[in-house]
Amino acid sequence: MKLKITFLTLFIVTGIFAQSIEDLKRDNEALYEATYNMSFDTMLDFTYPLVFRFVERADMYAALDSSFDNDTYSIQYLYTTPHFSYSNIQMRENGLYCVISYENSMVMTYKQPINNEATLKRIMETLHKNFPNSTIRFSKEINAFNIIKIDKLVAISDDFTEGRWKFVSFDPNYKELLDAVITEKVRKQLGL
Repeated sequence: MKLKITFLTLFIVTGIFAQSIEDLKRDNEALYEATYNMSFDTMLDFTYPLVFRFVERADMYAALDSSFDNDTYSIQYLYTTPHFSYSNIQMRENGLYCVISYENSMVMTYKQPINNEATLKRIMETLHKNFPNSTIRFSKEINAFNIIKIDKLVAISDDFTEGRWKFVSFDPNYKELLDAVITEKVRKQLGL
């Protein structure tokens, strides 16, 4: 009898994780499409809700809007067929977690020509600081930087998300935000 209960429990848990991974993949792909299309409202709908305790949704929207198009430059993601790498879904501190990695490419086009080597060097240094381990090339013909980087997301399904998958970008430059929404213990358990 114990063996039957064990197999039944294993079957139910496997079914929940299988459904959960399909939901996760669907939601992650929808987030990727929204990011490519710069659909900020949709991007924010997929954002882990605790983020909005730290930054108001309207402020986050304004920051996204101004970071993608301002007086100095505009950013456009290049559409590729992403190859998402999903970690195992892990149960940690009352929630399900999954780390997603993928290559992302974008073009940052400056609105004024960059003709000065010192300016070009300063911008390249800033970009390398903001996007470590990325490939960054400047194209003088289009006055733009092509940036190829590996992005990481942490997908979370818990009581705050009502069992739906929501996402937080894993960016060490925003450690304070990460500390506010994912404990250091959980990040270590996830290998982050």
